[in-house]
Amino acid sequence: MTERARLIIPVWGERYAKKVLSITLPAVLAPGNLPELGRAFAVELVIVTESRLFDLFRGAPAFAAVERLCKVLLVSLDDLVLDSAADYGITLTHAMFRGFADLGKHMTETYLLFLNADFIVSDGSLRHLGQLMCQGKRLIHAPSFRVILEDVWPELQARVDPESWTLSLPSREMAKLALTHKHPTVRARTVNQRLSHQKWMDQFYWYVDEETLIGYQAPVALVAIKPERVIKEPVLVWDFAFIPEAAPTLIPHFIVDSDEFFMIEPQSRETGSEMIRIGWVSTDEVAADLSLWLTKEHRESSKQLLTIHSGELPGDLDELIGQSRAYMAEIYRRMSPMPASYLDHPQLGQWFREVTARNASRVGPPPSPSAGSKAQSAGANAIEVAGLLRESTDSLLLKRLRAFYGRTFGAPPQVGTFHPLWIDVWPLARTTAAWRQAGQSKVLLVSSSHSLLLRRLGGEHVDLAKALDGEVGKEAEGGPPYDACICVLSLRELSNIERLYNNLRPLVKDGGHVLIYVAKQGSLYEGAHLLLQEVVFPSVDVSQIRFWGGVGTGLLARLYLRASRSFPSRPLARAVTIGATLVLLAPIVRLANARAARRDSTIYRPTWTSLTIEFIVRPLPSNAFVNASTASP
Repeated sequence: MTERARLIIPVWGERYAKKVLSITLPAVLAPGNLPELGRAFAVELVIVTESRLFDLFRGAPAFAAVERLCKVLLVSLDDLVLDSAADYGITLTHAMFRGFADLGKHMTETYLLFLNADFIVSDGSLRHLGQLMCQGKRLIHAPSFRVILEDVWPELQARVDPESWTLSLPSREMAKLALTHKHPTVRARTVNQRLSHQKWMDQFYWYVDEETLIGYQAPVALVAIKPERVIKEPVLVWDFAFIPEAAPTLIPHFIVDSDEFFMIEPQSRETGSEMIRIGWVSTDEVAADLSLWLTKEHRESSKQLLTIHSGELPGDLDELIGQSRAYMAEIYRRMSPMPASYLDHPQLGQWFREVTARNASRVGPPPSPSAGSKAQSAGANAIEVAGLLRESTDSLLLKRLRAFYGRTFGAPPQVGTFHPLWIDVWPLARTTAAWRQAGQSKVLLVSSSHSLLLRRLGGEHVDLAKALDGEVGKEAEGGPPYDACICVLSLRELSNIERLYNNLRPLVKDGGHVLIYVAKQGSLYEGAHLLLQEVVFPSVDVSQIRFWGGVGTGLLARLYLRASRSFPSRPLARAVTIGATLVLLAPIVRLANARAARRDSTIYRPTWTSLTIEFIVRPLPSNAFVNASTASP
């Protein structure tokens, strides 16, 4: 007798219903999905939705196409829809149960398959799922991957066959689409692109190249289960309690390769933006958060290495896998030894019980769960100030002052820890010195003006406007001409980083570096956070943002710069003022610099005075595609 399988899709709201009919169901109808699954199992589709939407479904061509392949049931969830968007998870949980509760004792004889309304599966995914089910796998997980809805939806719609109403997108083509349009929340959880992070870190990814991403998720989506026990009512939200209640002894199987099963989750670009923070997050903080939330099942899923790729896997993948496992092991080591209980979850238990009870009685309101483009950086201004000593009259006193200044404090960017600008210019000096030591001597410099700072760093200078317009030059016949690139930008100029990097990257050799340097200035100091939050960073290559300085170093730097601007028409008096200021401030400066240097520079602080963003250019795959989201207009 043919085994039964029931595919359950919960959906409410007309907008989401139309998405299901236009993309989700056409993807299910792909030749390698429902038609293949139907050859091995007696399949029925259950759509749990609002009764007012029944006619919308019955009149849709995709719905009719599914009916030709299997039995289709429409089940009402009218009594489950809550008023508060914050209670979405509870509605989804009860809707999932509504999709199979009618099976009664036959629940343990039926494979239950689950898709959220906005989960789009690649062609062949359900075929592979059916093969695993035929092999006796009773508990199967597969990851979903967030993509930018506004970017991918038109491409998905264009691929729907108007005759058969099928969306046949092979796994590697879908992976290519996903990796090209990674959602900002994916970027914020990419460990080796430490430009931003998500406040709640439940997924971790590593950029390999533009065709490959590896990672870990907690939890990994449940896509199929044949329950051990008959369960009719939830005790907690779906991802936290269904498995330990319905399948307490089953061994989970994780589909970890996107070639076998791939599922994207298109979400609006702004979804989750309130959770994204600039800079990285400490492992202690991540471990503390996960300790409060993750159940035993989540901890197991978070150890499964997931691979998403649109081409053949690169040969050097093992090294990066080792790095990812070491990072995750450090988080596990810092987590509490006991996982969170799903029966009395410390974060969700009371909320779930209260909302469920209130929905049942429908009494009371629903609860809530717990500066200008030409501005130069402070470091660049300091370089110009230091140059005044050389450009002024060559009197004997000035020569002696200059010698004393150089021996004691240095000249930016090569300054000592007694200099007020050390914490802001030291990262540049240290990085360029490391490049030279590694033999990376051919450097491209980009800024909106040719300051003394750039002259001291050395290299070929290009105006920022030309770099943004793609007029820097083309890749040389023998390969990219530069070992490294330094861009000195104002905070407002940083908003162009995605386009700038897209133009500069082809000019830098594989393994080379691109360093972006920005410092706060003047009136931008207070509004810096808002400007920084609006920046869209590149999503390619290995990257790291660091924040330098603090309240103390910033105050000392401003005192120094004020002295450096004194007596504009009297060079000798200005030189004396600068020297006296440096001497008087030296002990305090040394302590402030030492304290600032001990801080973890990868963690964002609103008191930062300068930042650096460093990219390490990864080799392009042989058939690499251009990331449309970063291409120049």
